[in-house]
Amino acid sequence: MAGMQNIREGLTGNLTKIIVIAIIITFVGSIGWAGFFSQGNANIIAKIGSKQITSTDLSFEAASQQFLLNQRFPDQKIEDEVLMEISIESLIRKFGILDFIESNDLNLTDSFVFRELAKDEQFQENGRFSEQTFEAYARSNGFIPQDYLNRIKQDLVLEFWKQSLIKSSFLSEEEVQESLTLAEQERDISFIRIPATNFSEEVETSETTLLDFYNENITEYVTEKKTRVNYLSLSAEDLKSSIDIEDSDIEEEYQRYADEFDTTVRKSVSHIMLNIDSDKTKQEAIKVLENTKARLSAGEDFSALVAEISEDEGTKESGGNLGVTDGTLLPPEFEEVLSDMNEGEFYGPIELNSSVHLIKLTKREIPTPKSIEEMQAQIKESLITESALADYSDLLDKSSDLVFTMGSISVIAEELNLQSTDSGLFSINEVTEDLNAAPILEIIFDTNLDNNLIELIETSDKTAILFERSEFHDEKIIDFNSIKEEVSQDYKSLATERLANEFVNKTLANLNEGQDLNSVASNSDFKLETYKGLKRDSSLLTSQAIASIFNLPRSKAGNVHGSSVSKNGDYLIYRLDSVESKVTQMDAETKKGFSDYLTDQRTLSEYSELSFAFQENSEVTRPN
Repeated sequence: MAGMQNIREGLTGNLTKIIVIAIIITFVGSIGWAGFFSQGNANIIAKIGSKQITSTDLSFEAASQQFLLNQRFPDQKIEDEVLMEISIESLIRKFGILDFIESNDLNLTDSFVFRELAKDEQFQENGRFSEQTFEAYARSNGFIPQDYLNRIKQDLVLEFWKQSLIKSSFLSEEEVQESLTLAEQERDISFIRIPATNFSEEVETSETTLLDFYNENITEYVTEKKTRVNYLSLSAEDLKSSIDIEDSDIEEEYQRYADEFDTTVRKSVSHIMLNIDSDKTKQEAIKVLENTKARLSAGEDFSALVAEISEDEGTKESGGNLGVTDGTLLPPEFEEVLSDMNEGEFYGPIELNSSVHLIKLTKREIPTPKSIEEMQAQIKESLITESALADYSDLLDKSSDLVFTMGSISVIAEELNLQSTDSGLFSINEVTEDLNAAPILEIIFDTNLDNNLIELIETSDKTAILFERSEFHDEKIIDFNSIKEEVSQDYKSLATERLANEFVNKTLANLNEGQDLNSVASNSDFKLETYKGLKRDSSLLTSQAIASIFNLPRSKAGNVHGSSVSKNGDYLIYRLDSVESKVTQMDAETKKGFSDYLTDQRTLSEYSELSFAFQENSEVTRPN
């Protein structure tokens, strides 16, 4: 757990910034979900050990899960009930882990999280972190700032815990070699191929049979809902082209930038860290760093000594680089001595709670504002954007008013001097990008909605759609006579599959009772074929067939059978004849990459197992 202590002291590398950005990205695009819940009333949904899951927690989790599901299944609508079930299960696992972590006194402070958020420009004002900007961002997404901060803190703690698992997981040389041997294993099989036509030719149909099948599967023969929409796209981006910025405006904005420019000294800092733990006392760590300091004084390279001595895995690859501080981002023990250090100097040892450090001031610089020539394009773009957003806000307000006073989209379009778009009839699977937003789709495919009702939906903080449904066709059952051929094909396909499975299962049962595959082939007039040297990456069979063959026990080679379907739909029944293990020689770099991949897979498996173990072993109670 030493790694967690380092986190609490604020000595992390680029990993934290990546995590924080990932958290921020998760919430972008999730705007609106917070409104689904009552933010002001944190009702208790469940208790996990000492932790309470509130409606606010569920709000955050639902927003995250919906974003992730939309990324994975962009064309599918996620039902609210399904989303809630997924979110609650995820929270139970998450809070089970958090309960364990916090019971071991492993927490992050608000100040630490703010220091990490400061690495993202959208939370900066004049180059420095602004808590007000952070709070405004949280509120603009519909969240209470402290709730948002707590969620980020939770996700950081969980990610660091996961990273500690990754760093502690390893595979022995023997395990790597065994996995490599399994990956390169080859198998010989004998098989018979039964064409699907052998079974389809046995299928007989009649009017009565097809009609019965049609009625039993009536829900499969329904037309899709289709709708038609006239709409206007409102966008801040589209307004930019009509905006002119005067040179005087640019000069005024530049002067404001220059007046407010932060000239606080910036210091780039690196360090060498030793943990204080059961293997090393504080005195021993100090002695090692005193010796390291002497070696530096003798002219040895700092980065080389970082690679040799430092135990901070997060900065070891970057020469111990802790980043750039303005006097507030590193622990006070560091900042105090850095203020008097010169560029290139090193200092230490410095003692923290569970570690000792030697620091080096690698670079000191006083920021200077850019010239107006350098800033002109950026300032102009910023002013255009600002003006476009103001115009967009006015357009949104005017459009909202017109919805209640005008009778049709065409009249509103004329009033706004915009061109409306006719979507034409389309199903939910044919929706265009403009209209592909859950709130819009819910309205335009609502069976109970009257046509010609005008709605305005904001799809983001810079875009909106003003629309009117002009036509709607509800789903309806398709007449049997008009799709008789389709019904016939569906019936034959299912009947063929049933007959084939019956034959395959019966044949496998006979083989397991001692019948030989050769006799099956000769009695059925099927050709017995062989496949030598089959490997896991073979493209001649389906992945399911490959997996099935390699799951057959090698100890029963010559007397174990299986079945699968080939790529062209034919059925295969096969026997595992022999297994050959090959030892492949890899160069050191390739072998390391293979080992790292296996370690990652093991870590993910262990993390998943631990997560579910915490869930199963946690005491979960839910209010009535």
